[in-house]
Amino acid sequence: MKRITIVLIALVIALVTVSAVAQQSTDVKTIIAKNAGQFATAASHGNVDGMLALYDEHAVLMPPNAPAMNGRDAIRQFWTGFTSLGAIDAKLVTDDIVTSGDLAAEMGHFDLTITPKSGAPIKDSGKYLVVWRNVGGEWKIVRDIFNSSLAR
Repeated sequence: MKRITIVLIALVIALVTVSAVAQQSTDVKTIIAKNAGQFATAASHGNVDGMLALYDEHAVLMPPNAPAMNGRDAIRQFWTGFTSLGAIDAKLVTDDIVTSGDLAAEMGHFDLTITPKSGAPIKDSGKYLVVWRNVGGEWKIVRDIFNSSLAR
């Protein structure tokens, strides 16, 4: 009888642990999808500070056709130049998120329209991969890479 009780207790502990891990994974995915939406909103409003708030201080941004931007100051410089091109309409769609401990990888796609002060709107669409890390209870971008899917 004692063995059955011990086995049942172990089984209940295992099920509770699996349930807690699954719930944590769901919460992380919800938070990261929300953060991606905040990033797109900030970009669409030219709010570089709002975009930077999501990056870790040691993050690396790897934009297309440019060297890697290391740290918030370099990332600020890139996004400031980007948002100065004109009115931004950015849409980010999270396609998948894989989590492991304090890291999460978000894969998605984007649609972007930049309307300069003069000239025709510039449209682009592509894909991105963002690595997030839980830093002090907040999910921050530590690696960010994106590129166009359009032939140039």
